[in-house]
Amino acid sequence: MELIHKQVPMLRDLALNPVFSFKQDLKLIAVIDKLAVDGRCDMTENKNVLTLPERKLGFSEVQRMLKGCCEDKAFQKLDIKLDEKHSIRKSLIKKVEEILNGINEDAENGNVPKLVIRNQRLWSNCVYDLDRVTLKCFNEAKTSTITYSSSEDKTRFNTIVFVLTKVHELLIKNLTVTRRELFYQNVIRLRNQANLDVAVRDVCCLLDTPPWNLGIVATAKGLIAGPLTIKHRDGSVTDCMASSGVLIPQDVNGITEFQSTAKYILVVEKDAIFQKLLDEGALIRLGPVIILTGKGYPDVCTRQLLCRLCKELRLRALALVDADPHGYEIFLTYKYGSLAQSHLSSSLACSSIVMLGARHHDAMTLAPTEARLALTERDKRKLLSLLKRPYLDNSNGGRIREELQVMLSSGTKAEIEALAPNSGELCDAYLPAKLIQGDYLR
Repeated sequence: MELIHKQVPMLRDLALNPVFSFKQDLKLIAVIDKLAVDGRCDMTENKNVLTLPERKLGFSEVQRMLKGCCEDKAFQKLDIKLDEKHSIRKSLIKKVEEILNGINEDAENGNVPKLVIRNQRLWSNCVYDLDRVTLKCFNEAKTSTITYSSSEDKTRFNTIVFVLTKVHELLIKNLTVTRRELFYQNVIRLRNQANLDVAVRDVCCLLDTPPWNLGIVATAKGLIAGPLTIKHRDGSVTDCMASSGVLIPQDVNGITEFQSTAKYILVVEKDAIFQKLLDEGALIRLGPVIILTGKGYPDVCTRQLLCRLCKELRLRALALVDADPHGYEIFLTYKYGSLAQSHLSSSLACSSIVMLGARHHDAMTLAPTEARLALTERDKRKLLSLLKRPYLDNSNGGRIREELQVMLSSGTKAEIEALAPNSGELCDAYLPAKLIQGDYLR
């Protein structure tokens, strides 16, 4: 931490001398170059080595792993990808028709229509040995039976059937729709957006496919900025070098190509910090870098885009979050995935991301005493909940577990703003020092 303390007094000189305000430290340049090399090396090693867990794999898991190894080649051959997409759509149409026909036959034969779905509310229903949270296959997972006759299940059952019929229509016509648009197609039945979101998740679990394959895309809230050009399948192009960033595309799966000169990705928890970094010229001072934010807890589009950027551009992602329970949970969501979206972890969990800051040790050494905050009872419950997550029991999760335990015992937290009161200090002292130190939480 001495490096940070030494650089903070330099800020006054930097502010008074604009000539030097955008001149990067030679050590910082070397570190950024090393990040680019390490990112490419990590991705090359991951592509050439297929890591297997110490357990018996199901046939579907083997298929997914083999498909993942060949995925980069598929991106290079558009005709193959289009054929695959047509084949997937055809298969999904058949699955949806089989489910709906089964429901109709049960009703006609006097049987109670029912749906059996893997329970996505239990951590015990997931495995954690592929560097992410993955929902167990159907034969091994605990299931929930949703019946039409049950007063508790009836609304959920009807909503699932509604989504299935809409999905069938979308697949037949090869259309896409946002979740919000889908909600407004039947507001009376759905009642609220949350009911629809649960139904979409259930349908994805039933069909064992992500929502974007069904023509359902999420409404994006995240922002991205930096030397990045995004090409979409409709021929349009998005230039991310905008003063306030650009909205992350809703149809991330529809992106056909990325072009970038960036050497790493900085994932920022909060929109306020994201805007401050852009205002201070972080794209140049800390660059070349792509800066991305999910505006708090990240949505599906933000997580999906980050995974694709890391994989296809072979870039290392560094997270900048608050030194509090929610900041650490956001980092863990990017890294391992979430319980609710465990069936999509292969597309949403970015296992290579590391935490740059703000670490708990940073909060205790850099934040003034008056700027530190006491953990609330809710914070303590959140920490205890995080400590129970099974993926922290492995060797990689050991350091994260230790930091969470230290935070809990200290009873103290801090926001990023407490470590660097103004955007100048954040951009010119704290972040460069953290990058040069290179002590990342993995």
